[in-house]
Amino acid sequence: MTVPDHCVQALDRARRNSVDTSGALAVAHTRDSGSDLYLIVYPDRIELASTGGLLRTGAGREQLPFTAIDSVTARDRLIRSVLEITTGGATLSFSAGRSTAAYLAGLIRSRMTAAPDNTALLNHLAELHAAGVLTDDEYAAKRATLLEP
Repeated sequence: MTVPDHCVQALDRARRNSVDTSGALAVAHTRDSGSDLYLIVYPDRIELASTGGLLRTGAGREQLPFTAIDSVTARDRLIRSVLEITTGGATLSFSAGRSTAAYLAGLIRSRMTAAPDNTALLNHLAELHAAGVLTDDEYAAKRATLLEP
């Protein structure tokens, strides 16, 4: 699926507003009660960032790992769509254009089902083995577990 223009524009806007988006896969933007809100999709999580505003008390940033997300849905409304992300019984709603909401929902779903990246764990395991904390057999067994499909 092609990245919607809104995501490209939202990335530029976030950078102009000094919102760190390093390593982001996609960015969406909306306004709520005078605040700029950004939904930032990373390889392992989503983040909701606010720049603050007149009616808000200030800027902030919340992280939500993909493992904590139960479901994600793009619901069409009269003019825009709403991206609904459900986690632990609570639902986060983020207003976006129709193509943007559909794109983000698909991207988040694909990341939710993606195999975890065990590179850091494998490196740590190798360090423990090199330091003599793990025997050859323990290292081989744990490594095989991490590499299983």
